[in-house]
Amino acid sequence: MDLSLGYSPLLLVACLFAAAGLTWWTYGRSVPRVTPGRRAVLMALRGAALFIVLLLLFEPVLRQIEATEEPPVLAVLVDGSQSLGREDGTGEGASAARAALGQIPEVDGDMRFYAFAAETTPLESRDSVAFDGVRTDIAGALRRVEDDLDGQNLSGVLLISDGRYNTGRNPLYLAERYDVPIYTAVVGDTTRQRDVLVARVTTNEIAYAGVELPVQVAVRTDGFGGERATVSLFESGQRLASQSVTLPESGVEATVDLSFTPETEGLHRYTVAVTRFDGEVTHGNNTESVAVRVLSNKRRVLVLAAAPSPDLSALRQVLATDPNLEVVSRTQRAPGTFYEGRLPALDDLDAIVLAGWPGRAADRSTTQRVAEAAEQGIPLLFLLSRQTDFPSLRSTFGDALPAIPEVVRTTFTEATLVPTAPGALHPVFQIPTVPPGLLDRLPPVAMNDSRWLAAPDARVLATVRVRGIPLDDPLLLVRQRGRSRSAALLAAGTWRWQNVPADLDAVEDFYPGLVENLLRWLTTREDDRPVRVRPVQSLFGEGEAVQFTGQVYDESLAPIPDASVQVRITATDGTTSPYTMRAIGNGRYTLDAGTLPEGDYTFRAEAERSGVALGDDRGAFAVGALALEFRDTQADAALMRGLARRSGGTVIDPAELSKLPARLAANGFGPRIVEEEHETELWHLAWLLGLVITLLAVEWVLRKRSGMV
Repeated sequence: MDLSLGYSPLLLVACLFAAAGLTWWTYGRSVPRVTPGRRAVLMALRGAALFIVLLLLFEPVLRQIEATEEPPVLAVLVDGSQSLGREDGTGEGASAARAALGQIPEVDGDMRFYAFAAETTPLESRDSVAFDGVRTDIAGALRRVEDDLDGQNLSGVLLISDGRYNTGRNPLYLAERYDVPIYTAVVGDTTRQRDVLVARVTTNEIAYAGVELPVQVAVRTDGFGGERATVSLFESGQRLASQSVTLPESGVEATVDLSFTPETEGLHRYTVAVTRFDGEVTHGNNTESVAVRVLSNKRRVLVLAAAPSPDLSALRQVLATDPNLEVVSRTQRAPGTFYEGRLPALDDLDAIVLAGWPGRAADRSTTQRVAEAAEQGIPLLFLLSRQTDFPSLRSTFGDALPAIPEVVRTTFTEATLVPTAPGALHPVFQIPTVPPGLLDRLPPVAMNDSRWLAAPDARVLATVRVRGIPLDDPLLLVRQRGRSRSAALLAAGTWRWQNVPADLDAVEDFYPGLVENLLRWLTTREDDRPVRVRPVQSLFGEGEAVQFTGQVYDESLAPIPDASVQVRITATDGTTSPYTMRAIGNGRYTLDAGTLPEGDYTFRAEAERSGVALGDDRGAFAVGALALEFRDTQADAALMRGLARRSGGTVIDPAELSKLPARLAANGFGPRIVEEEHETELWHLAWLLGLVITLLAVEWVLRKRSGMV
């Protein structure tokens, strides 16, 4: 017990002497005089009252320390994932884990039992572990124990697992800073068993309809080396591709390259399967699923030409070889007329290629119509030719193109293309079959001698070299302003890039690749939707929570933090479930839809505020078996030893768990003394005030009975 004061005790002592002097002065010569005994009583009453008042004025605090004994707590974590239970929950690892749980004796303290897989949950009883988790997060389980038992006397953790984790961080990093020892008991087979599995599937997350998609499959085996197996790719039970492979020796991966051509748009779930053999430890890892979002690759392009020319013929030849392009060509014949017919509607185009257009025969009405289409966001690709009318180009398309002729000249000079440093990294120049170092071998083109003024937001991807001298004059430029994109190639004679001689066959793919990349870049739209909702991944595993993220913006693309966002998830059988997204600030939203059965799903999200619709979004995702728990069937004893060593614990044989109490005691497992400090502010105690009043009242009564004033 301790008493502390808000001010210096010396000041209190001085005040006490002053109070004693005042009391003596009051009763030392009392009128009338009283007996010495009564005077002593009166002095004691007043002195005691003054002492208490002075003491309370110094804000005294009474501190008391109470010591209690808190029993130790042992947390028991048992792995409840499929890697122990196999497909039916009755694997050898599951049996060993159940046996280990049954052998744990009572300890001198409390025990808390948990089962963990992707999530960690307390156990009602030791035998209630299901062994059906599709993911394993050991680090998450250790953190959950710390959170649940925070403030209690957690003195140790017993981890019963095969040591295989596939979710969360590496538990070894957590063990180094763990507050209590981790005792590990390895269950599951530590030797490799006979098995064939799909170790890895590699493909693009985004593909295009009508374009071949490669799929690379890695197959690993233990004990089946030399056997012939078939690796197949399926969608909804239909075989899309297959290939036979001779299985390698144990521990070696065989790579199989499959390919197919997606035909329809949307999210597709594909399954890779390898032949099942008798005697495998599990067939749960013989398949693996991947999700691919297939986009439409069809683009409708209008080619407007100023006049027939070799450049136009070369361009048409390139565009005709692309099956994903629908090309509409119009060549100017006279003002308002074209050789191929009337100008088509422009609002459904993906891009417009100005092949030297506008020429001298272009009329103002048609040029204004095309310029208005560009203002509405249709991308423009301008390819200079000798027939281009520079004044019309500058006056009509000056705001849409990345460069305009500032000083017009009609002469041309032969020049070669030189990519700029930023341009060499731009997607336009990413042509896999043409090494960048060979671009200087391209035939020269005819550069117009006009002085071109680049727009402030344009990017110069290539300049020129004339007679071996590099110049800063732009040759290829691109521009992006909001939703509008445009590009310009300021040279004629590009037919030479399409018709290279035999000794330049290394660069024969440059011009087709350049045109394809330019059109693809131009037609790639920026995401300016007001409502954007997406699942966090395209394919979720069975038992994995389906989660969404969302963003909501107003017309100025400013975040809206208080919108109501409703998401409706529809299964393949038509069943629809509604959900409401949760706002997390700054126009962002999140949704946890929980676990869903295996299958393909679509969703639609609608946002509103104060009853006013803000927009919607839609998409698709899939739920399928990922076989994560069966990718490696061998227990990781090394990781379990590392967890014990780094945390100060030990490894315990599951068959010797009866010796656990002795192991715990040797490592300091025991109760702890918890000291709890209590503080009492004496000036807040009502009974002390009552005591002062009582002392003064008694003094007053005695004074009156003694005849004192």
